[in-house]
Amino acid sequence: MSYEFSRAGDRKRGYDPEQVNAFLAFAKDQFSNPLSQHLTAESVRTTRFKLVKNGFSISAVDAAMEKLEDVFASRELEQTVQVIGIQAFKNLLGEGQELLANRVARKRRRKFKHRSFPYRGYNRRQVDKFCIQVATHLVDGSELSVKQVRLIAFKTQRGGYAEYQVDAFIEKFVEVLQRENIIEKISQ
Repeated sequence: MSYEFSRAGDRKRGYDPEQVNAFLAFAKDQFSNPLSQHLTAESVRTTRFKLVKNGFSISAVDAAMEKLEDVFASRELEQTVQVIGIQAFKNLLGEGQELLANRVARKRRRKFKHRSFPYRGYNRRQVDKFCIQVATHLVDGSELSVKQVRLIAFKTQRGGYAEYQVDAFIEKFVEVLQRENIIEKISQ
């Protein structure tokens, strides 16, 4: 089975079409078999492809992978609700929200570990601004989509926030948003 994405171009590098096609065929097979647990949303998120000349467009494949991750995450979360029940699921959501709230409540420019000189990290002002958006969402449920959060990009600066901590925070926020979406879907 072959999937067609736009190509990067003769002089540009893109994802290896064979690897992408093999992974997507495997993902389709796994999704068709709900009892199979070989592929998870996390494994979709952490999958990496080799770069080759005139490979598949990176942005097109990344967008498809994000949608695929959302589909697997939704199924996994729905299965979790069936296994543990809606109240326990809401409790897990509350724990995740509390974890995020504790992080965003920290003082400005002190929310995450700083990179030491001369290393660069994420721009503290931009990350703090994003944390305000997260806090607003947690308090009043302001609309933030998983896609918007995934598209967040920060400039770097010397002494900026440690990327691994900010990235883990963003992943946790995506997880909370996905859980909120499942509860909203079930409540309808």
